Amino acid sequence: MTESGSASNYSLSKWLFAVAVGLPTIGYLYYYYRKTSLKEDADNSRKPNKQKNADVEFIQENGGSNETSKVEGPLERALSLKNSGNDFYKQRMHSEAIRCYTEAIDLCPNEEKEYLATFYQNRAAAHEVLNNLEEVIKDCNEAIKLKSNYTKALTRRYKNHEKLGNLRQALEDVTACCLLEQFGNADTLAAADRILKALGSAEAKKFQINRKPVMPSKLFVKTYFNSFEHDPVLQSLRQLNGVAEGVPNERGIDAAKFALRDERYEDILGHCNEEITDTLNSESPTERYLEALLLRATIYSLTSQTELALKDLDLIINSKPENIKLLVNAHLKRAYAYMHLEDPDKALDDFDMASSLDSTNSDAAHQKAQILLMCEKLPEAIAEFERAVNLNPKFALSLVQKIYAEYRKAVMDRDVSKINSAKSALKRAVAKNPTCSEGYMLLAQVYTDNQEYDEAESVFIQGTKSDPTNATFLVHLGMLYLQWKGDLENAVKYMEKAIEIDPKCEFAYETLGSVEAQRGNMLKSISLFDKALAFSKSEKEAAHILSLKAAAQAQHSVSATLGTCIK
Repeated sequence: MTESGSASNYSLSKWLFAVAVGLPTIGYLYYYYRKTSLKEDADNSRKPNKQKNADVEFIQENGGSNETSKVEGPLERALSLKNSGNDFYKQRMHSEAIRCYTEAIDLCPNEEKEYLATFYQNRAAAHEVLNNLEEVIKDCNEAIKLKSNYTKALTRRYKNHEKLGNLRQALEDVTACCLLEQFGNADTLAAADRILKALGSAEAKKFQINRKPVMPSKLFVKTYFNSFEHDPVLQSLRQLNGVAEGVPNERGIDAAKFALRDERYEDILGHCNEEITDTLNSESPTERYLEALLLRATIYSLTSQTELALKDLDLIINSKPENIKLLVNAHLKRAYAYMHLEDPDKALDDFDMASSLDSTNSDAAHQKAQILLMCEKLPEAIAEFERAVNLNPKFALSLVQKIYAEYRKAVMDRDVSKINSAKSALKRAVAKNPTCSEGYMLLAQVYTDNQEYDEAESVFIQGTKSDPTNATFLVHLGMLYLQWKGDLENAVKYMEKAIEIDPKCEFAYETLGSVEAQRGNMLKSISLFDKALAFSKSEKEAAHILSLKAAAQAQHSVSATLGTCIK
């Protein structure tokens, strides 16, 4: 099943940049930098000139040499000591440099904040060479207290916080640097990406350990099940069509199947447990028991209880059931679980095993093709989709995804003829299969890629009419208006409507959170990311959302420190 959410590897610093300069913040940043620039011009007659290298700052008095001809007051003596510290620093006598900077700090009058900030920053540079990381941070703290927009001290502090594993503090400092440098420093932007992703990953691991199971949206569950044409539980469900719902005496796997049919997904686990408990108390496992294990494992996977899912699937596979379709489906579901654990090699092994067990089973080819597509292995994905379509020509999902993979390959090859051919083929496939939601999504994506926004809008609207319960159509429509027309109000309207339709739509919360961040509504953005997090389906998804949340929190905190007017 393809993901409808955001890509996991896009640049988080670009997101931060969009938040910072896209909307209300830009006005303040212009004012901030203009005010700072004007103030510096006005104060030039009083302030010292500075020359900088990568580490320490060299201060030169206006109209004079580095050395004062006559030592008079405490400031002049402090400057002389600072200059001696710089000399020691250049000679790699860092302990002596630290001594001179310390004496300069002690002598310098408190009102000379600009000088004091420089002395602390220079001492931090010397401590850094000696790997005194805690001392580096302490001195940077003092420098930044004296001069909140001191980019050199902020840069040094974020680097040392990162070395110490203080990722949250490092993120706030690197965010401040991004703002102060107006996103013009490639090294800082790369650091922002690195720190955000590391922080998101670390917090996602903690989140996964403590998270409570949450059933995803009905649309997601239904879409997942419908991606398997040969699921034995689903096939037996078709025999229940027309049977009255709510048969009071049903229990075990039969009751679980009724719950699945009626979209009462929260009831499935309990009924599966009934069947499994009854069987464990009997002499030997039955096919009903194995079906209950398979359905329970599926629900475990959907609720991010991956280890529990793997235990049930291993039981099925190790029992070597006579029902080959059940065994194949267990291998495919186990592959899905391995993908959640970010182990694609084991997943591909299970796909290959499924194909070897039943070469006529189109699910094995289709599911493997989806994984290959997500891994950007386009030629291999196309070959597997082709096999799935040949095995099951009536399965529209395989067909539209095959054409989309061919389109992606044509784009990668810059083959205009094949791009147009794939676009036409996808259009025909959607017309032939008007109930396939994925077809509308992919066709609209193709139109959007080619800046054919009118056509994309039309396809998304057709999709909403085809399946009014599919909230992701509305999210994509909102994103389209944002990309096409810069229409924030309409984008927000559609995303909020998506949440009304599907209160468990993680994609809607995440996307709306990003939009609210761009509007300057940081606290609302953070709240939306929290809601998205609750419905994340893997550690990787959780890490991505937590990175976005951390970026918004850092932006909010730093903007307040720098005086930025963000809500």
